[in-house]
Amino acid sequence: MPNHTPNAGQHAVCVAVLLLFLPGLTTSAAEIDGARVYAQKCASCHGAAGEGTPDVPQKLFGDRSAFDLAEVITRSMPEGEPEECQGDEARAVAKWMLTEFYSPQAQARLNPPQKSLLRLTVSQYRNCVADLIEGFTWASQPGEKSGLTGRYYKSKSMRDSNKVIERLDSMVDFDFAEGTPGEGFDKPEEFSVLWDGSLVVDETGWYDFVLKTENGGRLFVNDTQNALIDAYVKSGDTDEYTGARFLLAGRMYPIRLNWFKFREKTSSVRLMWKPPHREVQPIPSRHLSPEHTSRVLVVETPFPPDDRSSGYIRGTAVSAEWDEATTYAAIEVADKLPEFLRSVARLKKGDDEQQRREKLQKFCQDLAYRAFRRPLTDEQRDNYVDRHFVDGTPDEIAVRRCVIGILKAPWFLYRDLGDPNDLHAVAERLSFALVDSTPNPDLLQAASKEWIKSDDGLDHYAWKLLNSYRGQVRLQEFLRVWLNMERLHEADKQADLYPSFNREILSDLRTSLEFTLREAATSEDGFRQLLTTSEFWLNGRLASFYGHDLAADTQAFQKVRLEPTHRAGITSHPFLLASLAYQDVSSPIHRGVFLSRGLLGRTLKPPPDSVSPTAPDLEPHLTTRERVIKQTSPQMCANCHTMINALGFPLEEFDAVGRHRTAEKDRPIDATGGYRLRDGRMKQFRGAVELSRFLAESRETRRSFARQLFHHMVQQPILAYGADTIDQLADEFSDSDLKMNSLMVNIALMAARPAGKTDP
Repeated sequence: MPNHTPNAGQHAVCVAVLLLFLPGLTTSAAEIDGARVYAQKCASCHGAAGEGTPDVPQKLFGDRSAFDLAEVITRSMPEGEPEECQGDEARAVAKWMLTEFYSPQAQARLNPPQKSLLRLTVSQYRNCVADLIEGFTWASQPGEKSGLTGRYYKSKSMRDSNKVIERLDSMVDFDFAEGTPGEGFDKPEEFSVLWDGSLVVDETGWYDFVLKTENGGRLFVNDTQNALIDAYVKSGDTDEYTGARFLLAGRMYPIRLNWFKFREKTSSVRLMWKPPHREVQPIPSRHLSPEHTSRVLVVETPFPPDDRSSGYIRGTAVSAEWDEATTYAAIEVADKLPEFLRSVARLKKGDDEQQRREKLQKFCQDLAYRAFRRPLTDEQRDNYVDRHFVDGTPDEIAVRRCVIGILKAPWFLYRDLGDPNDLHAVAERLSFALVDSTPNPDLLQAASKEWIKSDDGLDHYAWKLLNSYRGQVRLQEFLRVWLNMERLHEADKQADLYPSFNREILSDLRTSLEFTLREAATSEDGFRQLLTTSEFWLNGRLASFYGHDLAADTQAFQKVRLEPTHRAGITSHPFLLASLAYQDVSSPIHRGVFLSRGLLGRTLKPPPDSVSPTAPDLEPHLTTRERVIKQTSPQMCANCHTMINALGFPLEEFDAVGRHRTAEKDRPIDATGGYRLRDGRMKQFRGAVELSRFLAESRETRRSFARQLFHHMVQQPILAYGADTIDQLADEFSDSDLKMNSLMVNIALMAARPAGKTDP
């Protein structure tokens, strides 16, 4: 049967006996006929309900349509004797299997998925800690202005009396040569600048900062007291200084650069960074804000990776390594907290010892309430806070013990431990779905005041979370997951074939795609834009490489129409095309797998271990399309590659670096392809433009997007919320005119409201 390879010759089974044990049969003629055929020709290998047998232990389930199942059965089953099950019999048994046990919906009916007890994922742990501290201070949202405030002084001393200029600088990238920043500077050999504001980050990871200057300076990032880079005293001929910070997405971080020139002949200053997966570049204006914000407490303790065995990140695995990491992280927070205590506990210089102690104890009680995401019981208050503030225990030690205990408590580390009907549990589920973190004080108050008891109240707070910068970045994070960008780090190309394709080009391509995702995440029509746009973000370097007339020296990214008759949507974005290719040739298989699994949501088996790609130089006369067809023609490959190849071939009009081409091996490119819908109809298309139009109109694309977004936000199996949940969300997505933000709110509300049991 499909997806498995049974032993031949085991088909003779007593139909009357098997029918007694086949589950869920109805009396319609078509289903009885399908059951009879299955019992007679399939069950001896695959079991009465597809559960497998000792000879063929794999279960029969998947997401093929009845038409595809019938086609596979007709072509290959029973093994060695496919002529035994053809035509109406193949269609009848396929329909019966799909209804009874093969489809995900049938599997959900027979073996209902359970909601699992979840721990905090690595991202959630870090976000929760940062938000717990931020809840006692304050934070800014990015405003309309970008850049840093620059205050220019006519001497090394940055006193107000020496200030000559105050302005908004879009970037810190200046070469003053032997001159000054402008008029009003008395001595060209001595002046200084203070740039300050906030750093805006939309991707989590390590950021390398680079200060390049022949003069002196100090850079402060997320710490206004301790410099990340201290180059105030010049040593030798060094003019480049580096430092690194781990930063969380969706936040703003205070940044300040004190820079000066003193007696050097020339002066210049360049502030750069290396974001995750990209190359060193000047910090762009869009990541700088003149707004001020408070420091963020960021946990840097390394954690073991979260479980991804279900196809999405979820906090299910509890290992000794994870438990140890949470201990070290709690200690790290306790070590860093003293620098925040004055502001978070509202301490004042005039406080006496008793007042200070009471404020610290109150802070710890509030911290426990927010960390546990619900009001404390008397027992919890005593165990986690009050007992540490006994006579004789120094305040700092009491706070440290409280913090470590709270952050190691199951009420913090595990989600939804309380009454699932309680409004605090509803607030918890809503917040984790929309911002991947603990509820903020505003939402906790709404739960306590019962403001989210009604549908309107809950809907109001859902949109409030989503419309924040954190909510926008949450969608951007998912779009990266949807496109599998985390695994697309390397796209090295053969230097003799593509000499101009270097790491800078690849870094620019990723930035270009990030612009597209960022724009889509904030647009009402973002989903359609992603699938159909003919506009791409390019700078001069990319424009030169991909043949656009944008000036080669253009530094800033601009949105341009790039080959609109050939390109449309993210499927033809050069970053994805280059990443889904080999070093020397394109790869219809990689591109087809991305489209079928990622965008259309089809389940694919891993290829057999014995199968490896055929090197182009072994058959140099074949085009890539011809070579792929030949390699995947065996029956063991055709079941999946019939679909994969037909989706990948329309992108053959782009080479291994994503440039458009019309020929290969001196023969015209054949970019025809297609896709068989679940109702059996065949959709034909030629090239990326027609492919993108099909994807934008396909219900399967919408179902897959809704399912993957649900799993990313809720981290529970979607079918645990009902067999029709996927279709319900897909319908709501269509009804909202494909607004991704509406889909996110619908998912969050669905996750927040249910009060089903969890399965530890």
